[in-house]
Amino acid sequence: MTKTTLIGLFGFALMAGLAGCGGGDPAAQPPAASSAAAPEPAASSPAVEASTLPAATATRTVKLEVLGKGTSMQPIVYVADGQGTENNADLPWSKTVTLELTGAEQKVGRAISIVAGSAQGANGQLEAGKCRISVDGEEVVSGEGLCQYKLK
Repeated sequence: MTKTTLIGLFGFALMAGLAGCGGGDPAAQPPAASSAAAPEPAASSPAVEASTLPAATATRTVKLEVLGKGTSMQPIVYVADGQGTENNADLPWSKTVTLELTGAEQKVGRAISIVAGSAQGANGQLEAGKCRISVDGEEVVSGEGLCQYKLK
């Protein structure tokens, strides 16, 4: 296998593995400890000033792109407004989504990524796809094979 193929497969496996994280059946969770055993919060805790908290929500427009010509020879896998896969996509390919970030997401960030797959190069061999992520019209990351960004 070529390095490009291995990178594409690794990225695809990574995305598939991340898709399985979280969720689960809340009924299967162990019961919470009784409230009698929980210590009371200290009355003298410093108050958090409202000015240090992010706005309730913020809206961002995110554009994911895979550049090139022809057809993607491997799936394009992305995580933005959910997880998705595009097979045999015509290049250049793009997807634009509008995301509403919660206050917590504005503070710690939200993962956005794209695995660009591979395309046939001028020499007939597979080459890693070139990718780009833009937020609110401004390019924030570009690369080859995999592009990742923490949206805040």
